Amino acid sequence: YYEITILSNSNKDKTIIAIGLATKKYPTNRLPGCNTHSVGFHSDEGRIFHNEKYTGSKYSDKWGEVNDVIGCGYVPNTGQVFFTMNGKNLGDAYTGLFYDKWYPTIGSNGFCRLKVNFGKKEFKYKEANGMSVAGII
Repeated sequence: YYEITILSNSNKDKTIIAIGLATKKYPTNRLPGCNTHSVGFHSDEGRIFHNEKYTGSKYSDKWGEVNDVIGCGYVPNTGQVFFTMNGKNLGDAYTGLFYDKWYPTIGSNGFCRLKVNFGKKEFKYKEANGMSVAGII
């Protein structure tokens, strides 16, 4: 599990921010979820993507405001991927996704500033606090 906090996003109507997971061999010019072996949660329409290019599935409201905190979690024994928004678990995005290794992946198609928390500070999503490293990404 990890979280991003949006520090600035001056062109939020056009800038897409994406958070997710990808395998090591992932092109740096693609948002998470828009290429094979990746999942992503995109800010512009609140859609989730898995190995896709353009469609995705509606998952939540759009996000991208300053101070929004978005999290991404993975449960290895079930292959479950979930996302959180401002401390609330949005439910399963995907299940049964078993890859050898996942890596936290963040992307944007425009200018923004983000802060990333891998657990050094308390998470906004309280259930992730205190998890062992083996239990979170």
